[in-house]
Amino acid sequence: MDVVTERPGNLHDEIVRLMTGTTSANFPSGGRLYAVAYRPVIRDAAVELDVWAHPLAVGDPLPVLPLRLVGDYFLPVDLNATYQETCRRRRLV
Repeated sequence: MDVVTERPGNLHDEIVRLMTGTTSANFPSGGRLYAVAYRPVIRDAAVELDVWAHPLAVGDPLPVLPLRLVGDYFLPVDLNATYQETCRRRRLV
Protein backbone atom coordinates (compact mmCIF):
# COMPACT_ATOMS: atom_id res chain seq x y z
CA MET A 1 0.00 0.00 0.00
CA ASP A 2 1.23 3.49 -0.79
CA VAL A 3 0.37 5.37 2.40
CA VAL A 4 1.67 8.74 1.26
CA THR A 5 -1.45 10.88 1.04
CA GLU A 6 -0.07 14.38 1.57
CA ARG A 7 1.83 14.76 -1.68
CA PRO A 8 0.28 14.54 -5.12
CA GLY A 9 1.51 11.54 -6.99
CA ASN A 10 0.78 7.91 -7.51
CA LEU A 11 3.42 5.25 -6.87
CA HIS A 12 1.46 2.64 -8.82
CA ASP A 13 1.26 4.86 -11.91
CA GLU A 14 5.02 5.50 -11.71
CA ILE A 15 5.80 1.78 -11.38
CA VAL A 16 3.61 0.96 -14.40
CA ARG A 17 5.18 3.75 -16.46
CA LEU A 18 8.71 2.63 -15.60
CA MET A 19 8.02 -1.04 -16.31
CA THR A 20 5.90 -0.71 -19.44
CA GLY A 21 6.63 2.75 -20.83
CA THR A 22 2.88 3.42 -21.04
CA THR A 23 0.11 4.78 -18.87
CA SER A 24 -2.42 2.14 -19.96
CA ALA A 25 -2.77 0.61 -16.49
CA ASN A 26 -2.92 3.88 -14.54
CA PHE A 27 -5.64 4.61 -12.02
CA PRO A 28 -8.25 7.11 -13.17
CA SER A 29 -7.30 10.69 -12.29
CA GLY A 30 -8.36 11.65 -8.81
CA GLY A 31 -7.85 8.13 -7.44
CA ARG A 32 -5.37 8.99 -4.70
CA LEU A 33 -5.98 6.15 -2.25
CA TYR A 34 -5.41 2.59 -3.35
CA ALA A 35 -3.94 -0.81 -2.52
CA VAL A 36 -2.05 -2.86 -5.11
CA ALA A 37 -0.29 -6.22 -5.22
CA TYR A 38 2.14 -7.14 -8.00
CA ARG A 39 3.56 -10.40 -9.34
CA PRO A 40 6.31 -10.48 -11.95
CA VAL A 41 5.92 -13.55 -14.13
CA ILE A 42 7.39 -15.01 -17.33
CA ARG A 43 4.82 -16.27 -19.84
CA ASP A 44 5.81 -17.59 -23.27
CA ALA A 45 9.32 -16.14 -22.77
CA ALA A 46 7.89 -12.66 -22.13
CA VAL A 47 8.20 -10.85 -18.81
CA GLU A 48 4.78 -9.71 -17.60
CA LEU A 49 3.38 -8.15 -14.47
CA ASP A 50 0.18 -9.36 -12.83
CA VAL A 51 -1.53 -6.54 -10.97
CA TRP A 52 -4.31 -6.62 -8.40
CA ALA A 53 -5.37 -2.97 -7.98
CA HIS A 54 -8.09 -1.67 -5.68
CA PRO A 55 -9.05 2.00 -5.39
CA LEU A 56 -9.85 2.95 -1.81
CA ALA A 57 -12.17 5.49 -0.23
CA VAL A 58 -12.16 6.69 3.35
CA GLY A 59 -14.64 4.62 5.33
CA ASP A 60 -14.72 1.70 2.90
CA PRO A 61 -13.37 -1.69 3.96
CA LEU A 62 -9.86 -2.58 2.84
CA PRO A 63 -9.46 -5.38 0.27
CA VAL A 64 -8.00 -8.86 0.46
CA LEU A 65 -4.79 -8.93 -1.60
CA PRO A 66 -2.41 -11.78 -2.46
CA LEU A 67 1.02 -11.83 -0.85
CA ARG A 68 3.50 -13.87 -2.87
CA LEU A 69 5.65 -16.03 -0.63
CA VAL A 70 7.60 -18.31 -3.00
CA GLY A 71 7.05 -19.42 -6.58
CA ASP A 72 3.34 -19.52 -7.22
CA TYR A 73 2.38 -19.81 -3.56
CA PHE A 74 0.25 -16.88 -2.42
CA LEU A 75 -1.23 -16.03 0.93
CA PRO A 76 -4.44 -13.97 0.88
CA VAL A 77 -3.99 -11.00 3.22
CA ASP A 78 -7.22 -9.57 4.59
CA LEU A 79 -6.11 -5.97 5.06
CA ASN A 80 -9.39 -4.91 6.64
CA ALA A 81 -9.37 -7.67 9.27
CA THR A 82 -5.71 -6.92 10.02
CA TYR A 83 -6.44 -3.20 10.37
CA GLN A 84 -9.45 -3.81 12.63
CA GLU A 85 -7.48 -6.21 14.85
CA THR A 86 -4.60 -3.75 15.15
CA CYS A 87 -6.99 -0.95 16.12
CA ARG A 88 -8.62 -3.22 18.69
CA ARG A 89 -5.29 -4.29 20.22
CA ARG A 90 -4.07 -0.69 20.35
CA ARG A 91 -7.42 0.30 21.91
CA LEU A 92 -8.13 2.78 19.13
CA VAL A 93 -11.71 1.58 18.72
